[in-house]
Amino acid sequence: MNKISAMGPFVSLLNDPQLNINNMREYGNILINYQIVLNKYLTQMINSYFLALDKVSEGLQDKDSDEVRKHIIDSFEEVFSSMFESDEFSINYNNLINIIIDLNKSYQKFFDASMPFVGRQSLSKEEKDLLFNNLYEIKKLSLEIRNKLNEKNDE
Repeated sequence: MNKISAMGPFVSLLNDPQLNINNMREYGNILINYQIVLNKYLTQMINSYFLALDKVSEGLQDKDSDEVRKHIIDSFEEVFSSMFESDEFSINYNNLINIIIDLNKSYQKFFDASMPFVGRQSLSKEEKDLLFNNLYEIKKLSLEIRNKLNEKNDE
């Protein structure tokens, strides 16, 4: 089972677990902040949508279909235009974009730490040999385990 650690994120987890714990903690904090900012943004969008629906419902009496269509378009345009022009929306949208950038940076940092050889163009000959040797050992061990399980099942 120790051979499995030669591949993928296991290399980093076994070599420096404290670094990964710190990266995961940082990533978790950014995810929490992302959820908070996204909730504020979506709340503002949903509130504007319901405000527009209220405006539409107030002005639907005694109008033909063409006037109703124009009223719906005008109501939504007015409400969402005022929302998009507001300082609160600008702040929420800016925070959302910034937290998405931070989230991507944090994820990239975690990925780079857990897969150190992926960022390079190719593996060195020694790394390839070690990787193939470990894969061979894993395959051999899994075959032995399978054979032993089959023997037990036959008994």
